[in-house]
Amino acid sequence: MNTTRDPRLPRPMNHAREVSQLQHQGQRFQVGQRIAYDVRVYEYKKDRTHDERQEAVIVELWIEDWHGRDLPYAECLTDNETASRVWFHRDNAGTPTGVTGPVPANALF
Repeated sequence: MNTTRDPRLPRPMNHAREVSQLQHQGQRFQVGQRIAYDVRVYEYKKDRTHDERQEAVIVELWIEDWHGRDLPYAECLTDNETASRVWFHRDNAGTPTGVTGPVPANALF
């Protein structure tokens, strides 16, 4: 077991292997990259769901072997240092973009 792993991150999935970079839907992802992803949020008072776009930095990349199918996911930290697991096949992950294109690192709005 890796003892230097960030304690905020959940335990890796069974049968998963860690990688430093991967490619998904023609886009390369690597550790340290800032990504944006969709999260389904349930509003219990209104009994409905909606999607929210969130951003985080990739801390670890993993590929889970799920019954012979490779499912890539990333362990990320949001701006408020909250751990978040992003599944590339489900959470619509991509690099953050602004109105005119990619957002430069450390951009101010």
